[in-house]
Amino acid sequence: MQNVKCKIIDRKGSTLVEIILVIVLIVLIVPASLSIFISARKIGGQAYIQHQAAVTLGETEDILKFLRNQGYDLLANGEFYLVRNPGTNSWLVKDDMPDSSDIYERYITITDALRHQDTNNLYMDGDTGASYTDPDTKKIIMNILWSPDYLPLNESSQTIYMTNWQKAVVY
Repeated sequence: MQNVKCKIIDRKGSTLVEIILVIVLIVLIVPASLSIFISARKIGGQAYIQHQAAVTLGETEDILKFLRNQGYDLLANGEFYLVRNPGTNSWLVKDDMPDSSDIYERYITITDALRHQDTNNLYMDGDTGASYTDPDTKKIIMNILWSPDYLPLNESSQTIYMTNWQKAVVY
């Protein structure tokens, strides 16, 4: 039998090549993972803001229903901003831009609804034929505008129709 001698190298540290390799990997991986994390936070923030705008849109509709129930004449034709009355839980309807730090602005356009001459059905955008103005039905376009620091001006809108339910409307 032949005696095979194995020489065991006793290494007490890392070589310069290994250290450089680890540094290069850290330099490549850390910025990539940070950019993914930052993007995910930004997208999550945008989704939250859009959700808040949708909630604000629903809240605006509830406020308009409350105003209608207080008196149909409170829904006057025009363009308005709906703003929270400072220091209270009430709302103001203003015809000029609100001076508020709130990032959500509620811009409302109220007009008398149009109806088809022959059928009395609501006259929608793009419809053709003769129409007439119905003062007992309001077409309300609600726009929620917001512009946080890192997003361009964005908008969410909804159109609703409200009738004077306290008056007997016959069609």
